[in-house]
Amino acid sequence: MKRILQFRWLFSIILIIGAGAAFYYSPDLTELAAEKGDIQLPDGAPSEDARQYLESIGDDTEVMSLVLEFEDSVSDHQASIESYIDDISAIEDIDNVTNPFDIDADLRSNMVNEDAGVVIIPMEYTGNAVYILDKASEIEQLNSTDAEVSMTSAELVQRTVEEDAMDGIRSTEMFTLIIVVAVLLIMFRSLVTPIVPVIVVGVAYLIGQSFVGWFVEWFGFPISPQTQSFLIVILFGIGTDYCILLLNRFKEELYSHDKKEAVLNTFKTGGKTVFISGISGAIVFGVLYFANFEIYRSAVGVAVGILFLLIALYTILPLLMTLFGKYIFWPNTKITSVKESKLWTPLGMFSIKHPTRVIFIVVALLAVSSYFYNEDVNFNAIEEISDTHSAVHATHVINENFDQGQLFPVEVIVKPNDTLMTPSTLTQIETLAETISQIEAVQEVQTFTRPAGEAIEEFGVLYQIDMMADGITEMDEGVAEITDGLTEINDGLGEISTGLGEMEEGLSEIETGLTDAVTSLNEGVPEGDTQDESEEGLGTLQTSVEQIEQSLSEINEYLTFSGDIYGVAEQLEQVQVGLLEVAEGIGAANEEITAAQEDMGGLDELDTGLTEAAEGLEEIGAGLTEIETNLEEVTTGIDEMIDGLDEMSQGFADMTTAIDDISENDAITGSGINIPEDYYTDEALQDAMDHYVYNDEAMRLDVVLALDPYTREAMEALDEIEATVETELVRLGIEDSDVYYTGVSSVNRDLDNVSSADYTRVVTIFIITLFVILAVLFKSFILPIYMIGSIFITYFASVTLSSWLLGFLGFGDFNWAVPFFSLIIFAALGIDYSIFVIDRFTEELKRHSVREAIEIAVRKMGVIVITAVIILSGTFAALFPSGIIILIQVASVIIFALLFYAFIVLPLLIPAFVVTFNKGNWWPFKEPYADEKKDDYYSW
Repeated sequence: MKRILQFRWLFSIILIIGAGAAFYYSPDLTELAAEKGDIQLPDGAPSEDARQYLESIGDDTEVMSLVLEFEDSVSDHQASIESYIDDISAIEDIDNVTNPFDIDADLRSNMVNEDAGVVIIPMEYTGNAVYILDKASEIEQLNSTDAEVSMTSAELVQRTVEEDAMDGIRSTEMFTLIIVVAVLLIMFRSLVTPIVPVIVVGVAYLIGQSFVGWFVEWFGFPISPQTQSFLIVILFGIGTDYCILLLNRFKEELYSHDKKEAVLNTFKTGGKTVFISGISGAIVFGVLYFANFEIYRSAVGVAVGILFLLIALYTILPLLMTLFGKYIFWPNTKITSVKESKLWTPLGMFSIKHPTRVIFIVVALLAVSSYFYNEDVNFNAIEEISDTHSAVHATHVINENFDQGQLFPVEVIVKPNDTLMTPSTLTQIETLAETISQIEAVQEVQTFTRPAGEAIEEFGVLYQIDMMADGITEMDEGVAEITDGLTEINDGLGEISTGLGEMEEGLSEIETGLTDAVTSLNEGVPEGDTQDESEEGLGTLQTSVEQIEQSLSEINEYLTFSGDIYGVAEQLEQVQVGLLEVAEGIGAANEEITAAQEDMGGLDELDTGLTEAAEGLEEIGAGLTEIETNLEEVTTGIDEMIDGLDEMSQGFADMTTAIDDISENDAITGSGINIPEDYYTDEALQDAMDHYVYNDEAMRLDVVLALDPYTREAMEALDEIEATVETELVRLGIEDSDVYYTGVSSVNRDLDNVSSADYTRVVTIFIITLFVILAVLFKSFILPIYMIGSIFITYFASVTLSSWLLGFLGFGDFNWAVPFFSLIIFAALGIDYSIFVIDRFTEELKRHSVREAIEIAVRKMGVIVITAVIILSGTFAALFPSGIIILIQVASVIIFALLFYAFIVLPLLIPAFVVTFNKGNWWPFKEPYADEKKDDYYSW
């Protein structure tokens, strides 16, 4: 310190000039936070894996939704809406703007609410996420309709939150300075004193935030939108506290020394305390660098600021003390001893006198409060900012007029190892979509095979079986027609045969004249070859029907034992092919029978002519006998064909029975899916393919929840969806597929898992580190235990009370990041005050007993700690005007905790523990200065 005082002007000038230069040349921390301060999940988190996969295939686009609110029906404004869409489509980085009037009516219902006059226009943003707010503003300014417009997306909401945080920082800076100066004016009743912390901390803040900016730019140092806010309030808070401690000690030393000696003594005693407290705080915040979660690591910047604060305290503050001397307290320049605290003194005396009673009461009070600690946290960023922001307003409008999960669905991306665009793979994915849709928390599932969110009827195996059954019925009716036709032919041939028998007696007389007619008649009767071909064709059809009947029976048995709906769907496709061939055969047979019936008409005419000439036909009797013989053969063949057709009809009946059995099988009812190839080759579905299919290798399923996607219930629903997908993929035999999950609910679930795991990990490291620091500082294992323990029990009690108060004021559950940041910040700050008291207690042990030393420490440090706590509470209260929920909640918890700690724990609990443990305070080491004291030192 003597060296510093010797070169105080040089050190101070270098530091001040360096602060100005650093601030001028360093990057803007606010802009860096906007550019690089996104919530970054660690590798291995499902949402991060999904993001990396989409980025690897060049499909990391952001889907934005433009919301138009009309005062009347949407359809009345179709022309202006379509003109607006054309203008938007021309904007750079905007693709695939969906016109709700060009799509299917079922899909349109998800985008247009005629009654409410609201329409949603989805589009894709392919530009840099940093500029998405600017792009949204550009789109809104192009509005040529009569509607009120707003835009939203997950990224827009997040960027809006960050932008709001940046605006809040500006108000925080101003209010922090005002509060610090106002409190110091009241406490010290001096016009000069408040300027000292502002100069010291101001220089430290300028240099600290400059170096944080450089570290972010050069080394990828972690940063978040909250980094600068915490840097401001913590540096000004603890910086002012340290200044108050040193200024009070300086005032105490001036009572009996000159200003130079007073400065040396101040930093010899109080400076040691400040240095230890500052290093402890820097290490506590530095430990956060080992967190996995980027937003937690971003608080490491505070550690950098604290290190520069210590440098400023040891250079600029001694200069100002030496320069002003007692006038640093002007106009109150009368030097007196430091006053005792009128609050801490009676509380401390009561605690020292009744330590056991105090420990029991205070610990019980804090324990009861901690018992009601609520771990529920809120992940809804929408609730953290005002509805005046476009992204928030658009989200509210969509939730009010459409399904609340429609805007931010759970996105399940399935990447099978097999080729995606095949009937079998698409059938499997559609089956998966149908299974997911059965989950209670799921409203619907939208994907390429069901773009409207509902299963397409034609894809159902039951539907296809019904169509097959209808086809069999039609074929059975065709067989009946053939049978009727053959019966009619047979009856006609019978009549001809009877007539020919009656004519045989008179044929001999005109045998010669009618020989040619007989020859012609023989040619008109069906020949045996033709009949054989007909019989052979019908025989083939009958065989096919029997084979199909056997296949259906085997399919039903296979389905019953295996439950393999997909395998059944493939087999049914083959059956459909067979039925098509049978149907074609029956059609051809019908044509032949019709032709035969026409031939029968000619035979009837010939029969009539022959009857008229019956008396003269004796000469051709032999020819008629031959005709009669041929007719008998034909009749016999037709009878056989009719019998075959009857058997075929029975086969159709059996096939119908088999199909009914399949359709009633438990394994297929309500879930069997089969997608024909002609579906996904339809060019009309190209838009749906572009929307849901990635590089022909993966497909996205948009799972619309029947829940608010920001709630914990939505996360639990995602757990169920994930378990269902895993089970279903195994059942379908494609368990080796890669599956990714993303969307708001997925990101929030990952945030919950990562933040909880990191919370436990970092707090464990923090406790161990703090314990080691305190153990080394005080050469004790006992003192660190109840110092750290008092911090934690105070924190949990404060969280409980602040959550009740904020809940009463309508703030709801804490933001998910509040428990972590509030604990780390309070622990780093609260331990300072504990160190202030215990270090002064240790100093007084040189001349006093344990009881006397703690009594003096309480009397002397009360004013300092209370003043520091009020100032620090004021600096955190400066976060309230920012309007940022997370900062308000963190500030509320810390203020409650600081007040609890300053007015209950420190004056009551800590002295009670000290006098209770007595010699044991320094276990397993010896009491400081014990060898220099008399043997009766501990009598009390």
